[in-house]
Amino acid sequence: MPKWIKTQFPGVRFREHPTRKHGRQPDRYYVITYKIDGKTKDEAIGWASEGVKPSDCHTIYCELKDNRRKGEGPRTLAEKRGLDLRHREAEKKRSVTLGEYWTSTYFPFAKQRKGERSWNREESLYRMWIAPSLEAVPLREIDLQQWDDFVRILDDADLSQRSKEYATGTLRRILKHAYERRIISQPPPSGKRIGVTAPRDNRRLRVIRSDEMRSIFEELAAHDPNAHKLTLFAWLTGCRLGEAGKLQWKDVDLASRHLTFRDTKNKDSRTIGLEGELLELLSGITEQKPTNHVFASAQGIPYTETPSAFRTTVERLGLNEGRTKKDRLVFHSIRHTVATELAKSLNPRDLMEVMGWRTVEVAMRYVHGNESAKRNALASLGNVLGGSKGKIVPFKSVG
Repeated sequence: MPKWIKTQFPGVRFREHPTRKHGRQPDRYYVITYKIDGKTKDEAIGWASEGVKPSDCHTIYCELKDNRRKGEGPRTLAEKRGLDLRHREAEKKRSVTLGEYWTSTYFPFAKQRKGERSWNREESLYRMWIAPSLEAVPLREIDLQQWDDFVRILDDADLSQRSKEYATGTLRRILKHAYERRIISQPPPSGKRIGVTAPRDNRRLRVIRSDEMRSIFEELAAHDPNAHKLTLFAWLTGCRLGEAGKLQWKDVDLASRHLTFRDTKNKDSRTIGLEGELLELLSGITEQKPTNHVFASAQGIPYTETPSAFRTTVERLGLNEGRTKKDRLVFHSIRHTVATELAKSLNPRDLMEVMGWRTVEVAMRYVHGNESAKRNALASLGNVLGGSKGKIVPFKSVG
């Protein structure tokens, strides 16, 4: 067994390889020796043929000794190597590109935590707008200059303000996800800072007239019965297209006369009763396996977007001729129309529950005051203090 030989550097020893040479002398294997917690500890540094020098070993020895004296930092070589490994791993994470992070981390997270409609939209926005310009850029290098260049690309593509908000919002969510996991050190900038904020009023204005809706139903019934059922269901419930498309038979209880919308836009589930024409509609559809979708195309594919027959019908009937973008009739106009009608008879709280809104502010958009009722209510205040004659007793002057 080769013996250990001390060097001129305190705490540094070596032993020689019995056969292998490094230059003209035997290869040397260096270790450092010190006492910790009352025990002598040897830790290997490496061979001279691997580039290890006794002076380097002494530098490490002094660093660890100083750490033990101060009570700070790694006290042993094993602790130092573990810390260095964690630093290298952290540095590797910080060097990951946006494309690598999207593929390995963010998109799998989105598919697990978000609804299909949500992550499908993010995937589309990433593929079409984000990846072409930023996919190869390391996350930590996406600064305000990169954001400005990205927004300029969206501007040059002549996207609507809402589309630009969606695209930049997707990038912001990716970077926020990385920031919360300490992959990057700075949070993404706000929409205001990069000049992309939500339009002040992007609400649909079109309320569908009863004669227009009847014409749509007649056309759909003649050309696409499946799209007709979906559209009628939306009219009778005011639900979102995505909610109708995801509805499965396990969510419908015809015996108890209720159904439940799950995994809605705001993640809340809500239950509505089945009566009248709505109950008749669902009872007339052949019920299938619990996991089968209630509404599907003729090919058996669940609806994830507006049926082409609906768009064709609206175009054939000329219902959007001469209309502005906000005033165009789209599938969501059905929900807007239903909310407008229900607001005439429901209080804000009941309207919120039926439509699946979380905030009263949304409901109040549809609640309009009754001028006659307001006038009568104000006039009646005089009767509160007016006694039997209905007149307020006049104040007497004092003094």
